[in-house]
Amino acid sequence: MNDLVLYFVRSGFSFATLYIFYWVFLKKETCFSCNRFYLIFSLLFSALVPFIPNMIAANNLISLKYSILLEPITIFPESKIIDGGQNYNIFQVLLWVYISGAIINILRLFFQLYRLFSLAGKTGINREYGVKVVYTGKSYTNFSFFDIIFLNSSEKDKNKLLEIITHEKVHIRQKHFIDLIIIELMTIIFWFNPFMWFYKRSIKAVHEYLADEGVLKNGYKKTNYQELLFNQTFGIQFFALTNNLNQSLIKRRLTMMSKSKTNKFAILKIMAVIPIAMLLILACARNTETKNEISKGQIINDEGSDIFTVVEQMPKFPGGNKALFKFLNKNIKYPEEARKQEISGRVFVTFIVEDDGEITNIELLRGIGGGCDEEAMRVISIFPNYEPGLQRGIPVRVRFNMPIKFVLEKKDKDKSKSSGTLQSTSPKEK
Repeated sequence: MNDLVLYFVRSGFSFATLYIFYWVFLKKETCFSCNRFYLIFSLLFSALVPFIPNMIAANNLISLKYSILLEPITIFPESKIIDGGQNYNIFQVLLWVYISGAIINILRLFFQLYRLFSLAGKTGINREYGVKVVYTGKSYTNFSFFDIIFLNSSEKDKNKLLEIITHEKVHIRQKHFIDLIIIELMTIIFWFNPFMWFYKRSIKAVHEYLADEGVLKNGYKKTNYQELLFNQTFGIQFFALTNNLNQSLIKRRLTMMSKSKTNKFAILKIMAVIPIAMLLILACARNTETKNEISKGQIINDEGSDIFTVVEQMPKFPGGNKALFKFLNKNIKYPEEARKQEISGRVFVTFIVEDDGEITNIELLRGIGGGCDEEAMRVISIFPNYEPGLQRGIPVRVRFNMPIKFVLEKKDKDKSKSSGTLQSTSPKEK
């Protein structure tokens, strides 16, 4: 669950960074194809960037053995031990909220598809003007979906109708529906991220700019076409997964039609995002550095059998997790030195469960000092034999990493400070 939250945090940071760059430096540029490419690239890049450091690490660590990272065990001074899994109740609630939101967006998408296909089935699809056409009721705006143009049946002026069809043909020819499908799928996954909705709005705006540009390149007069846009200010926006003659963009579209082209400058600005992308990859790599350090094993040169990382039946502490925490509750102590120095944090210890269940090769991966490292390793060294892991029914050796989290609560820190004050003042009193 932690990994999922971390993924959304990292990808969300990338979404925000790259969209802000677009809003500040590219939004007003008239290289619409460049902006389209940038928006789609930044969407896909942000969704994948949390995985890139791990993929690079995987290529560089082919010869390394990996080990299982167990859930953290939290140790408090008063012999109070908490299973790391118990801390995930809030995450479980958030997970259900997330799944519910994703399901709602999936249902919304299917409902819109149903309405669209129902409309096409009710009125029929005609072949006119070299494209597939569906005539809609007077209350709908004109829009396109895949290779079908949905036209408002109230439009009688043939010249205006040809301009509308030319506009929608640009959407079809440039396959804008692919972008819309991508953003809809991304919205289902990242529905909680406000920047996803900003992306959707910006991508649709760029599509309209491209379609307007296509109409004018076909020889239509700018003034006549602009008049058409003003006349398209009424009507229901039928479907989110379509390209509409969108009235909310009218003012910006008119402005874009009047601006001179700045393709070279736009391309240079987009190239400037490359170092930003590299920094985002490095940021994710830095955040995953600790995780990689505690999840990767050493290069194994022993003469024994192979050490597995994932097997069909994983090793088990005798009696299960409840017995494990009972054992820890009885045997582990919060070191007095760590309490005095107010030391807390996670100690990572790696060990191997042998094919006979014995615990061997206990090593410290990362410590915090104050006696916590030694205490964690001492307790693991007196573990009873595990039930060995099985691969194809045969007992095998399995490496684990166990995080043990030492936590000082506020009252413990206050006790420590109080104790320290008395010790420092007592010599003066004498």
